Amino acid sequence: MQLGGKIALVTGAGRGIGKAIAIGFARAGADIIAVSRTLPEIEETVRTANVAGRRGLAIQADVSRLEDVQRIAQQVRCHFGRLDILVNNAALRMNYLGTKDSYYIPFVNLTVDDWDSAIKVNLRGPFLCIRELLPLIRKNDAGSIINISAGGGKRGMAGRVPYCASKFGLEGLTQSLALEFQSLNIAVNALSPGKHSILTDPAKREQLGLYPAALFMKPEMMVPAAIFLALQDGQGITGQHIEALDWVMQNGHGGIEEWKA
Repeated sequence: MQLGGKIALVTGAGRGIGKAIAIGFARAGADIIAVSRTLPEIEETVRTANVAGRRGLAIQADVSRLEDVQRIAQQVRCHFGRLDILVNNAALRMNYLGTKDSYYIPFVNLTVDDWDSAIKVNLRGPFLCIRELLPLIRKNDAGSIINISAGGGKRGMAGRVPYCASKFGLEGLTQSLALEFQSLNIAVNALSPGKHSILTDPAKREQLGLYPAALFMKPEMMVPAAIFLALQDGQGITGQHIEALDWVMQNGHGGIEEWKA
């Protein structure tokens, strides 16, 4: 199995991209640590990993809180003793206000809390996870860190200021740490869906319904490219941004029709 013997931690692993990657890693042979603020969801992810014959650990935590991330590191240390793969997926995606029309929020309507909420989860969270889990990754001869990015990390979008700013910051974090960690033989890469959105919940179709040409991909589309990056180290692919849709199409894992939600 491609990831046989590996231990992988995925944040935001209770639904959408995080759940798909965690289960995909388990089916590829990795033991899984699933992290999320919603315990029942990550417990379901772990049960699926168990069905695949892999060990699993569910940790309820908020990755924007230092004390929570320190607790994550302690539990990983106690249960596994090391970590091979870290996937920073947990993110706040701008529709956190909970209303149908909140996917895009004009800058003049943003509050300081809106800004802080996005930056804390989307940028502070990955920083804290890397900082606290790095000693466990360094116990190996190699490791891989995958930061889940988005199109909003490559180009700005009107009405999505905090989200884009946080994802641009995540790209900078990825590129900088790739250079610093190369001597540690740890790869650091960014992975995004590509030109089409991932369908994480039915409401997203309604929120973007004003764009009838919009296509949505299944979260599982991210898995083949995530496995590829999980197999990298500091001597391989590092410091890159990979778009999953392009990668699967170029590497024989199907096309748009196969992965369309």
